[in-house]
Amino acid sequence: MSGTGASDLFTRYCLPGNRYKKLLSTSFMRAGREQALKFGAAMMDDGRQVPVGELEQLLGGDWREALTACWLIGFAQKYEFRVELHRLIEEGDIRHTGKGVAFALARFCQPSDACALKRYLERALSELQNRGNQPWCLGALLFIERRLGVQVSQELLAPEGLWDRWSAAGFLESGDPAHWEREVADWIELAESLD
Repeated sequence: MSGTGASDLFTRYCLPGNRYKKLLSTSFMRAGREQALKFGAAMMDDGRQVPVGELEQLLGGDWREALTACWLIGFAQKYEFRVELHRLIEEGDIRHTGKGVAFALARFCQPSDACALKRYLERALSELQNRGNQPWCLGALLFIERRLGVQVSQELLAPEGLWDRWSAAGFLESGDPAHWEREVADWIELAESLD
């Protein structure tokens, strides 16, 4: 990340309590309800207080900064970043930040977010060797579908379709799409309990 104060932003938003590592692994969700709430409350507070310019700097930084920015955007529901997150996901440049993008878009929970996730998945699931953020993006898409009562994932989830082929092509904690939807729903429930 270039610019004055870059290391200050990293220190302020990414480092406290190894925040970026907890966001990458989502280990804060397995730490017990009280710890998850404490972590979420700190994310919510920072997300509400961080100036837009600092979030922009974080998004333009390295993966740790961008990952943290996505989660801050999601917790605080910073809708003004929707276009930027859609751009990130559509460019496919979400290797380490995908969970954060999926969380933020699920938190925004609009049809345009579902469409952005679907477009990403159509491309990313066709790359069988690319083992990245597809499960969480699918979980976010399914969460949005359920919340809004819409259907856009049917082609992705068709028998022997993109998801079946991708999930069978390599190690995956679960090939069940509902597993990933539940994981994303748990993230959203945590954030909504702090609204």
